[in-house]
Amino acid sequence: MKKITLLVTTIFLIGACTQTKNNEQSNSQSMVEYTWMKAGPNFSADNLANAVNTWNQMLDDMQCSLNGANILTPEVANDGYDFIWVHLWTSQSARDECWNTWSGSSYQADWDKAIEGIMQYDLNNVYLFDITTGRVPKKTNDTGSFVNSFFFCNFNEGYSMIDLDSYRSDLAKIENFSDYHWYVLLEPTFEPADPKPDFVWLDLWGSDEDKASDTAIWEATDLPAKAQAMVSCNQNQNLEGISFKGTQIRS
Repeated sequence: MKKITLLVTTIFLIGACTQTKNNEQSNSQSMVEYTWMKAGPNFSADNLANAVNTWNQMLDDMQCSLNGANILTPEVANDGYDFIWVHLWTSQSARDECWNTWSGSSYQADWDKAIEGIMQYDLNNVYLFDITTGRVPKKTNDTGSFVNSFFFCNFNEGYSMIDLDSYRSDLAKIENFSDYHWYVLLEPTFEPADPKPDFVWLDLWGSDEDKASDTAIWEATDLPAKAQAMVSCNQNQNLEGISFKGTQIRS
């Protein structure tokens, strides 16, 4: 897993010159989609960078409308995937149009050939979410890397969305978090497996150092106690997130 993390971090430096920004932007609700990926025997920094370049050119040719794309590598190994490919769609219709153009076409055949031996995708593990932004970062992160943590949470007995709204209001009063910190709530467009979360919270930071600093700021308030009483996340009581290192592969 350490090897994969280092390799994925490297591809931003190799492939950044080929990244392009889509001209068409939609005013519709943006969405995020996660595809589970397995590394193959030929997985390497060079091969992954070449695949990313091929993928970006393919999206340009199909005129797909995205706000960007990332690769996430887990900090703790997962049996289901080695890394996650993330699409940041401008809308549901943009997502559907791109997938419909790709599926069963020469684009899919060419992609399968380009990644043969490098990595595999699993279309049974593709997860699309609506996004509600809870905090906007103070500055745009243009470093090409970030870290994040997912929290799949259920309310403890006696608590509800009203309490979450109150918690979010208190959190918004903290103004000294790092410049690149923000968070979103993710609403699944699919039927989640049991135990189904009441909500999904995603925190994002510019670096591990920012994450540690912001966590210390948060822990100096009464919010951890409120959160502990209100929810259980990721099937435990200690509110630890499922954490990843992120690399931007399309802007």
